[in-house]
Amino acid sequence: MKAIALFLALAAPLLAADHATSSGIPLDAPWKLSEYEWATVHAKHPAWGLAHGERDYHLAVRLAKAEGWAVDTDALLAAALVHDVGGLAEFEKAGVDHGVRSAEVMEPLLASWGFPMAKWPLVREIIVAHVYYGPAGASPEAKAFRDADILDFLGAIGVARLASATPELGHDATLATPFDVAAKFADEMPAKLTTNAAKAEVAARVAEMRALIQSVRAYTLDGTAY
Repeated sequence: MKAIALFLALAAPLLAADHATSSGIPLDAPWKLSEYEWATVHAKHPAWGLAHGERDYHLAVRLAKAEGWAVDTDALLAAALVHDVGGLAEFEKAGVDHGVRSAEVMEPLLASWGFPMAKWPLVREIIVAHVYYGPAGASPEAKAFRDADILDFLGAIGVARLASATPELGHDATLATPFDVAAKFADEMPAKLTTNAAKAEVAARVAEMRALIQSVRAYTLDGTAY
């Protein structure tokens, strides 16, 4: 075991030098590289996939720093890259919330990749508590991540994500559907935030979102020809 630990310690700088996610997150441990490679294959979705997870990770770290919280970035990364996989067709389970299902899927995989499983309870909390329609978790990591996930539903990026998922918004979805959902999110999501850092930037995102919605309405004859 000591030899394995020594090897991993020596290998970490090499991994960091050669491997990073598309947004620059260092993959400086073997489990990180394994998870990222798995996610590039299995977490494919324009709205809920890997890129969304990377954005959430960066934003959660930034929010935590603004709050003055010291957080476990390993736990945040392990959760962020895959927190929505339980809602994808390959893994979803009827009657099981996608956050709970994501945790079910990922626990054995992370263990097999050599993730330090003493951190698993925190990872599970981050994943399960990330949903905007549920209560925030107790840990700083879970609070920062949930707020990051909510913010990624707002602003131009939020509208773009909803538009990319239009077929999933209902069998009778039209061009108007994602913009109607976006308007609802602009009204309701800000009140769900818990961190001061997220609250400080939500107004700008909401204004950006409303401006984009209004622009589309103008192009569609005040919404009569969506």
